Amino acid sequence: MTIIERLRQYKDLKPHKVALIVDDTQYTYGELYDAILSIDLDDTSGIVHLTQVKETLKNKVLLIQSQSFLEQLVQWLGALYRCYIPMVCHNEMDTEYIDELAHIIADEGVLPLTDFGVLTSGTTGRPKPLWRKEESWREFFDIQNNIFHINEDTKIFLQGSFSFTGVSNMVVAVLWAGGIIVTTSSLRPTRWIELLERYEVDHIYALPTKLRLLVRHCKCKLSAINYIIAGSQVLDCHLMEQLQQLCPNMEFILYYGASELNYITYCTGKEWLDREGTVGRPFPSVQIEQDKGIIYVTTKYHIEGISDTYTVNDCGYIDGEGYLMFTGRQGDVVNKGGYKISIPSMETYLQSIDGVSEVAIINIIDDVKGEDFVAYMVLEDNVLVADVMEIIRHHRPSIEWPKSIYSIPMLPLTECSKVDKRKLKEWYNKG
Repeated sequence: MTIIERLRQYKDLKPHKVALIVDDTQYTYGELYDAILSIDLDDTSGIVHLTQVKETLKNKVLLIQSQSFLEQLVQWLGALYRCYIPMVCHNEMDTEYIDELAHIIADEGVLPLTDFGVLTSGTTGRPKPLWRKEESWREFFDIQNNIFHINEDTKIFLQGSFSFTGVSNMVVAVLWAGGIIVTTSSLRPTRWIELLERYEVDHIYALPTKLRLLVRHCKCKLSAINYIIAGSQVLDCHLMEQLQQLCPNMEFILYYGASELNYITYCTGKEWLDREGTVGRPFPSVQIEQDKGIIYVTTKYHIEGISDTYTVNDCGYIDGEGYLMFTGRQGDVVNKGGYKISIPSMETYLQSIDGVSEVAIINIIDDVKGEDFVAYMVLEDNVLVADVMEIIRHHRPSIEWPKSIYSIPMLPLTECSKVDKRKLKEWYNKG
């Protein structure tokens, strides 16, 4: 059964059940399916038809440029229904890059058997197009939904562009299960909290960057939350403790994955606390191994054009109990005069310092040492940069001291909810 066939089944059996709540507007499964069928992809602003693609794919690829989550979702599903190949552009992509992307796709073509395209997050460079068969997601939905406790009774909150593969995969997986998605275009945590309470949401899907914002602004208990699902981006014990206090009935589920490979490993919050640095055990049907410190993943649920065993050049090792211990991406180090410092490990250490709410490190060029690094931090009230630097000097060798620490009110985020390190480097270079 395809995704569209599944939605048609819900339209036939449960047409009045709510599928999606965008701010305070509700859409039933019947309304969602009707919208998919009624959309005119040939006359929709915000969609680019790639007519320059190789002849066999002429008029097949659609670049969806809408900024609206609802439009992104409906246009993506509508394109699948009509056998187009949809790809949703990130909201922050400018016209120049969308034109460049169109030319890249036109020149390189699309891999055979492709049903849709996705874009990498682009946190360190230009987003790149990847191609997928629908079944690479569809056949894994039941597996991931079982791990994440998602079913027809689920009400899940998430915030972000449908262009982010983590968001789009989760949205479609919840629709596959017959659950309810609650979302908003607002970046205000107070608005998130309103929706969480109003609709008695029981799941939250978010990266730690957004969970920290939630903790900082929420003044009440969120007792209805049963599960928080989060990616393995810079988590720390203090945040975990804060979330447990905020959501006393929740179970935390951490996952590790990649746009190229889908979900790879997962663990509970307790497992994560017991094994510092772990990202869990493999999902069912997924195998992991390491060779010379590089993680290799074997799965059939991957993008087109790669083998069933593949690496995204992440580094780690498998402990004696089968847990994957993640140590960062290959090359994600600062070579400071021959002394190599792991950026993820240093970020984790800095995050653990009392009074440091959020942190991000960027590497910089240094005339003497070749490379060095600076840290951008969001500090809690009454905490000074000098206080943090004093702690670092007492606990780390001088070679590991950041060249500078900058206190900022909020870390810049991409549409994918990841720290925008390109923006931080722009700030640093501007002096």
